[in-house]
Amino acid sequence: MRNAEDSGTFLAPALLTGTSAEFMGKKPLPRLVSERRMLFVLGPPGVGKSTVARALCTEPRDELDTPGLAQRLIERVRLGAWPDEMLESRPLVIDGPVGMKHRPSAVALLLELARHRATKGHRTVFCQTEPDGSVEELITQCEPGWAVVVGLRFPTGRKSRMRTARQICADLGLPPSAADGTDHLDPWRYDRLMACLIERAVPDDGLGGTE
Repeated sequence: MRNAEDSGTFLAPALLTGTSAEFMGKKPLPRLVSERRMLFVLGPPGVGKSTVARALCTEPRDELDTPGLAQRLIERVRLGAWPDEMLESRPLVIDGPVGMKHRPSAVALLLELARHRATKGHRTVFCQTEPDGSVEELITQCEPGWAVVVGLRFPTGRKSRMRTARQICADLGLPPSAADGTDHLDPWRYDRLMACLIERAVPDDGLGGTE
């Protein structure tokens, strides 16, 4: 896991990169991730963004998907303020802010919500669901010192990919041999890896139902 602040250059918000496994709580999280109350999770499709976002919010937590977020924004405009239940609630995962690049008012309202919650000690995690620049727009408008950006990537290199595959085999109770050669998957993604492992462990018995 690499901390972009280690270079001596202050980045606002702070940027941390790594694989999803590095942010799942099996190892101590970086201090900034543990301390700050506003986080953004980005990465390519299938890299585990939603899973990591939930892991960064202790249970019980609240979640908003794209339709739920749209409804909450409408309520905020109508009421003129965020309801107390939003400001005082447990950790919140906003899984799906989209269409924000040309909606400065919506961006301002979401950051207002996250800042108010942060001042009360409540965590808010924004998770990228569409690569439309929405989360990046929120990040660019975020004030220095408030947030951490978690940039997820897939494991690279044979050792890292094989270690990931064998861990998934162990988690699913599959034979370790199912992982052999999976480092050559192209493109290498968690969903393709999972499908490959299961297919190898449970081969087609030839009874596909066709006559």
